[in-house]
Amino acid sequence: MRVFSLSLVALAAVSLGGACRPDACPDGQKKNLDGLCVVDAFAEGDADSDADADTDTDTDDGASLYEQIGGQPAVSAVVGELLRNVASDPRINWMFANTDINALSMLLQDQICAATGGDCTYSGRSMVDTHAGMAITDAQFDALVEDLLVALSTLGVPYSAALDGSETIDPLLVALVGMRADIVTDPAGDAVLFNQLGGNAGVSSLVSSLVANIADDSRINGRFGPGDLEALAPLLGEQLCAATGGYCVYSGKTMLEAHTGMDISDDEFTAMVEDFAASLDDLWIDHTADFSGTLPADQLGQALAAMHDDIVGH
Repeated sequence: MRVFSLSLVALAAVSLGGACRPDACPDGQKKNLDGLCVVDAFAEGDADSDADADTDTDTDDGASLYEQIGGQPAVSAVVGELLRNVASDPRINWMFANTDINALSMLLQDQICAATGGDCTYSGRSMVDTHAGMAITDAQFDALVEDLLVALSTLGVPYSAALDGSETIDPLLVALVGMRADIVTDPAGDAVLFNQLGGNAGVSSLVSSLVANIADDSRINGRFGPGDLEALAPLLGEQLCAATGGYCVYSGKTMLEAHTGMDISDDEFTAMVEDFAASLDDLWIDHTADFSGTLPADQLGQALAAMHDDIVGH
């Protein structure tokens, strides 16, 4: 069996030696898409351990893997289709809201090119550095893999179901799956409040409920003109996402800037807090009555209370 060793992405080839799906692979191996352990041909200290392994990216006739998969036109087409799928995938597209997609496309193309023996240099950060602080879950990683497989199917690029090396593209897919440990930092989705709330979908539901409750609250709905609440919703989503550990950037004004000149009263602030608590109740998100406890959602109420002085009386 031919093993490819690539300079950037620790490209692995499938090991056919066993059919079990262990929780963890032995040193020098990673899992493929089917959960089988695979030989990691670029594992530290293991590059020369297999006397039968060919550790370059060239075939016997001198063609690099980059050339085998179609070179720059093919890589560009796959990356383009992948990013289109990601952009339309609500499971992960929000993570790219502030991303320069053209720059990302070039980095991905350079990474694949360099990793498969093409004449390119990858200038981006490592996968660990790139994804640190993003709290990516196993489900989100799986969504990305699915988007890539759909891209390949759309373009008519064959791959084997077990990634057994029978199709030219298989080693790249094995490499992506092998990056899971470098990319996923919150596997079960329970390490940060954002994921505990259901991620982007959960926060969006919370914002929708809050906007509806405010719109129905005669104590404060007069503060908002036609279309104001609809325009406010995306900013509230960004703010809640960022405040709960999600990978978002709040692009709005500070609370002091946003409320200066409005002369918000204590009663109006209390009404908004009560509307927020009602939204949590509507969505069955546990919290203590006065947000003074240690339930995860209490952090949100406490953060809201901390904004009082920036919102009231200006």
